[in-house]
Amino acid sequence: MSAEKEVNIYFVRHGETHYNVEKRIQGFYDSPLTDNGIKQAKSVGIGLSDIEFKAVYASESQRVVDTARYAIGHRNIPFITDPRLKEMNLGVLVSLSETEILAQYGNILETLYSLTDLNISAPEGESSLQLFTRTSSAIDEIIQKYKNEGGNALVFSHGVTIGHYLMQIAKLSGYPHHENCSVSVIKYLNGKFHVDRIADTSFRDEYYLK
Repeated sequence: MSAEKEVNIYFVRHGETHYNVEKRIQGFYDSPLTDNGIKQAKSVGIGLSDIEFKAVYASESQRVVDTARYAIGHRNIPFITDPRLKEMNLGVLVSLSETEILAQYGNILETLYSLTDLNISAPEGESSLQLFTRTSSAIDEIIQKYKNEGGNALVFSHGVTIGHYLMQIAKLSGYPHHENCSVSVIKYLNGKFHVDRIADTSFRDEYYLK
């Protein structure tokens, strides 16, 4: 019998940013949270407040760090930033609107999000394979840290990063869109992953601050 215990990873996408509202690509670029984004972060924090977490992990991007800080509030939980949890590097697409990208680069976003070719990338950006490799490295490290004692880890990251990771883990045929501050959960035990929920907004919405 294995001594391993179940590890649950709770993924949270960052709150709404000004670029989200403008439908512009962020990637490695940082756009600040809107007032609504701050409310989303605080609300999802309330929704997750009954769950005990071993630690909080966050992308180094400021919009994610801010979301995580607003969400956990005064809870005394170890806080670790990790560059491997950053958004996909979208190269020259950064700061362009979806309309501008379609006009200049065609359906490149659809191709990048579909996983039909893991090695394709935006000009000066990174591929889906590169993104999944670094994300997996970070998540695997968290799992290895807690698999002997079990428990929950809270990971704040980005829509494409979380979506691509779940597509690979769950063998999904389509890209799962993640609303701001939606929650996805994977369970790990004895070398096997189980996807418990994807892009669930109930944690955020039930306690949404008007």
